[in-house]
Amino acid sequence: MDHFTNRNGLRLSYSLSIKNQNDRKIYIICQWFFSDVLFSYDFLCEFIQVNTFRLCLKGCGNSEGEYSYGGFEQDAADIDDAVKFLDSEGYIVDGIIGFGKGANDAIIYSALYGGVKKIIALAPIIYATNCCMPQFFQDSIDEIQKTGEVRHHYLGKEIRFTEEMLDELMNLDMDYYSDKIKGDIYLIHGDADEKVPLSDALEYASDLKEKCKGFFTLNCDHFFTTELDEVVEIIHKIIESS
Repeated sequence: MDHFTNRNGLRLSYSLSIKNQNDRKIYIICQWFFSDVLFSYDFLCEFIQVNTFRLCLKGCGNSEGEYSYGGFEQDAADIDDAVKFLDSEGYIVDGIIGFGKGANDAIIYSALYGGVKKIIALAPIIYATNCCMPQFFQDSIDEIQKTGEVRHHYLGKEIRFTEEMLDELMNLDMDYYSDKIKGDIYLIHGDADEKVPLSDALEYASDLKEKCKGFFTLNCDHFFTTELDEVVEIIHKIIESS
């Protein structure tokens, strides 16, 4: 993977998938800590017929820095740095694709920075208090509140989880950013999502009003395990829309 340097001096890793050498339009794909394990970004990069820039956010993949369950606005700043880097390389960022926390980061980027027309958000966290968090997360809350942090090995990775991260995550207010969003939001959600309730996504789409240009529901779980082909088809429709 290659690297660029963000505004804080951290080297963030990325990989380019160029489908059309003559087209400078490109989509950023936001990869967070476990997305390479839980969600098949490899599948998206292979089958989406558009140039893609797969960005490993801070502390993810080969990127420098520490991953945070919070840090949404810092992640948004990293996306902004990626947009500027791509602009300097002669690319035009037409959209951003994010799954889970990466979807939140993309929406928040649109609110804080704008400049990219299409935000494709797959199963973002809407109201954290309604989400079904991993068991290790739930088991850690008391310990975090006592000691300030906890470390876990989860899906082959060691993670550090602090009280500050917990507070930011549980107090995440996506409605705060809604009226600041500068791009068009497209939401994709599974109707059998066991992590983020479909009802939350529907309520959020209603709150976004005209800023939500499309809401797509698939018959699948949070990770779109059985419907990745359908996800790609939907993304193609969004890319081809005006």
